[in-house]
Amino acid sequence: MKREQGNGRKVRSDKKVDVKPTMSVTLKNQLYTFCHLSEEPVKDVAERLCQKGAASPLIIEEIQKWFRRDYFLPPTIHRGYLERPRLRLILKGETSKVTIKFPQPTYDVLCTLAYALDLPPTTTATVLIKRTLFNQAFMHQYVQSDLKHLDGAAKNKINRFLHQIWGYK
Repeated sequence: MKREQGNGRKVRSDKKVDVKPTMSVTLKNQLYTFCHLSEEPVKDVAERLCQKGAASPLIIEEIQKWFRRDYFLPPTIHRGYLERPRLRLILKGETSKVTIKFPQPTYDVLCTLAYALDLPPTTTATVLIKRTLFNQAFMHQYVQSDLKHLDGAAKNKINRFLHQIWGYK
């Protein structure tokens, strides 16, 4: 499963692509806390949140107001308009990066969404992580379907943490 590179060295065909999105330290801490409670590595959770977020009608409906180009999420084409102002992330306070390694097919989906938003893939990954963590319906689905390995007590801790970041008591 290797192909030649220009200098004679072989490159894995299933090589992952590094993406290092910049986000606020607060969001990074929330992501790390969620991963700790999920008992999974950050790189896996962040990759899955981006992958599932880019394919979720719940998340796409939230961000479609910033589409400057069309985005196809079967069976729907979300229309983009170049006249729309570009989405700008304003990161208050300190910022930090998270390293995520995407398989090529997932990276391609991320790039397609980035093209529709007229943003770089790193910024798009930040948008997806933030939108997925703060979308209640999406996160309830995620906890039920992707965290099956956890018992009820661990899921309750995750739900309490999510309610805390959503602003519930």
